[in-house]
Amino acid sequence: MKPTTKSRSVGLGRVLPSTPVTANGSAASGFAAGSQPLPAAKPQPDSVEELAAPILIVDDEPFVADLINHWVHDVWDYPTIVAYTGDDAIVAMREKKPRLVLLDLNLPDIHGIDVLRAMKSGDEHLPVVMISAQESVSVAVEALKAGAYDYLTKPIDTERLQVIIRNALQTYSFHEKLRSLRAELNSRYDFSNMISADPRMHDVFKLMRKACTSDITVCIFGDSGTGKELVARALHANSDRRDGPFQVINCAAIPHELLESELFGHEKGSFTGAIGRKIGKFEAANGGTLFLDEIGDMELMLQAKLLRAIQEREFERVGGTEAVNVDVRIICATNSDLREAIAQKRFRDDLYYRIATFPITLPRLAERKGDILLLAESFLRRFSEKRGLNIHTISHAAIEAMMAYPWPGNIRELESTIERAVLIAEGDAIHLDDLPIAIREYGDIPIEGEIRAKDFFNPTKNREILPLEDLKKMAVQHAWDICKENLKEASERLDISRSTMYRLIEVYNIQPSVRIDENVEAEAA
Repeated sequence: MKPTTKSRSVGLGRVLPSTPVTANGSAASGFAAGSQPLPAAKPQPDSVEELAAPILIVDDEPFVADLINHWVHDVWDYPTIVAYTGDDAIVAMREKKPRLVLLDLNLPDIHGIDVLRAMKSGDEHLPVVMISAQESVSVAVEALKAGAYDYLTKPIDTERLQVIIRNALQTYSFHEKLRSLRAELNSRYDFSNMISADPRMHDVFKLMRKACTSDITVCIFGDSGTGKELVARALHANSDRRDGPFQVINCAAIPHELLESELFGHEKGSFTGAIGRKIGKFEAANGGTLFLDEIGDMELMLQAKLLRAIQEREFERVGGTEAVNVDVRIICATNSDLREAIAQKRFRDDLYYRIATFPITLPRLAERKGDILLLAESFLRRFSEKRGLNIHTISHAAIEAMMAYPWPGNIRELESTIERAVLIAEGDAIHLDDLPIAIREYGDIPIEGEIRAKDFFNPTKNREILPLEDLKKMAVQHAWDICKENLKEASERLDISRSTMYRLIEVYNIQPSVRIDENVEAEAA
């Protein structure tokens, strides 16, 4: 924390020597670099950002500019650049990207308010402190309306200036971090991160790219777990609204009596428990995107109000009479057949035609077999890195079981399956035993040659029926061979007693087949 200094005034006093240089350090008439630090001890900056945050000082009077520069750079130890005209200030703002501007109101070429507007159009969060010799309330109000962070009059109170600089830099640092987090979040949903080897998904990607070029209402159809919210976020992240909010509301997860308030907000006293005004999702999404998930589960009465809000971009809060106008892009999603819901009088046809202007249908994972391995490997890399593990492959047996499994939970189930497998896997690979039982059952279990057990007992793939005694004989013979005629082990693995195993060996006349280790030795020979 910097120690505060005694309140002094800048505006009269000796002129400090400074050499005019350009923003890149060469000689010029428009800018002056910060002078060398004074021998006196200087306070430490509050953050790393402040060390690298140039402060642009703009004043057409060189002695005033130099005095401000003395306090800001030499005493408070902030890096600075100085401009003497409005044009040079705008150029410095574009080239040096300052984090704070101390801007004189009266400049020889461009009025300070116009310079302020130009700077705010380039960076709306850039804090600009207006400085003027005029103590005019109307001028101060005009500057603040134009986006000024604060307004100071000459002579300048240096103690107040120091506080303003510290607070302004902290505010700008917050906005920079928020902007960086938004950019990082948007990059996750960049189209380059969406992978598929299936032609149907390639058609989906084409539709998504088209939808990103406008604010058209999109409705995403697909089973649960197919990635509807991922598509919605990608549409937002790749649109002109990417810097705006992305609000999500699950229409199936909120009780019907509360859903209206969640969507549109409410006024104080509109119902029991409404102790103050609440902003709804529509209002919170202003300037961005509102994602209405599972819209098919919304009750009919609320559908009528939603229809008007989508059509007019206007609504009233619960218990309110004032119309609220918003600029919102609507994206809906549902796993229901809305046409069937319309036939059953559970969904309004006019709302359907309003939200289904641009439909996108996502196929089930079982319909895009080529993507199972692609997605599984992507999830494997992510969870392996997250856990600090070195699991980088999936065994052939595990892949075959995953390819055969129908994946009723779609991509969501595949993701959770890989996450679980990474946690319990031993070594550097995921094996069949690391998968859930439901998936392991689709692995290869030989029964007479190349026939799989799961296929043998599938009536759509096999019409042959074996007598039960034949199946029991095959099971006993298989266990006897695998366990190398070890009666105890074979009975335990068949989950029967040793006496029963001994009896079955006699009943079925079980003979030892070619030993497994003999096979290996024969192949080696």
